[in-house]
Amino acid sequence: MTTPSFFGSITQRAGAVVLAFTGELDLATAPDARTIATRAHDEAAAAHRRLVIDLRAVTFLASVGLELLADHRSRATETGVAIALVATTRAVTRVLDLTGLSAQFTTYADIEPAVAG
Repeated sequence: MTTPSFFGSITQRAGAVVLAFTGELDLATAPDARTIATRAHDEAAAAHRRLVIDLRAVTFLASVGLELLADHRSRATETGVAIALVATTRAVTRVLDLTGLSAQFTTYADIEPAVAG
């Protein structure tokens, strides 16, 4: 059995902390995703910056990925961090729309406007 391809990275960009995920965000990758997402959120809160979650390279978004997004949306209310999503693939946008999570976030098709806010 092979491990699903997954990667998460955090970068600083023009007043925003950008968290980018690549690959499958599912039960197998959720612990790593949660760890890196928490670190990105903490960085954004400490620096009073916007958190941009880039999902353009996510190929599969399972319910644990949706839970992670919802948790960080709730946490953003507590920490005062503005969160924006960048999502373009049907694998992500369809799930966000079907679950109603798309209404909870400002979503962009490109990274530049998301960073600019």
